[in-house]
Amino acid sequence: MPKIVDHDERREEILSAAIRVIDSVGLDNTTTRAIALESGYSNGVLSHYFQDKDDILRSILVTTHRQFMDRVANGMRGKDEFGRLWAMLMHNLPLDGERHLETLMEITFWPRALSNPALRQFQAVAASELLTQLRGLIADVRAAGGLDSDLTDADIAELLIAVIDGLSVHAELFPTRLPSARQKRLMRAQLTSIGFRVDEKATAASK
Repeated sequence: MPKIVDHDERREEILSAAIRVIDSVGLDNTTTRAIALESGYSNGVLSHYFQDKDDILRSILVTTHRQFMDRVANGMRGKDEFGRLWAMLMHNLPLDGERHLETLMEITFWPRALSNPALRQFQAVAASELLTQLRGLIADVRAAGGLDSDLTDADIAELLIAVIDGLSVHAELFPTRLPSARQKRLMRAQLTSIGFRVDEKATAASK
């Protein structure tokens, strides 16, 4: 009797192997052969599920984005307006091992997206979704009286994305200079400078 193959499980195994290889040697040194070796499957099996390395990377981001949104939803549960915004910001920073890997995959993707229209469109959609969510969270804080700023919600969302990206890149490049505690402190300072009434209890309790 032929063995029943769980294709979804096999696909996830290959993506997990790809993440380990990229984390170990970097994207430029990552080959489909190395991913196949790490996953325990042949190159032929990989080609059945993925067209090329870019397809693997895009699929990794689809998976990590889904995991990210699940984690954010859990992190927001039971919190007030500012607490939900803070949870969103914290889950976008590389504060622990899981978030480090997600950040690394995201940053690794950016240079390839610059030169590949399809990948750039994928990135644009993901960025638009995050901006939309941030604008909604910012609007909620403003409506609750927790924000005093002449800037529009859209402008503040763009600023916060820029802060997230800047802190994330520097934290990956210079981890000893930007440990998680300092990343949080700098984000609190940025929110205060924009005009948010920062809830110190909420920020102190975050992970």
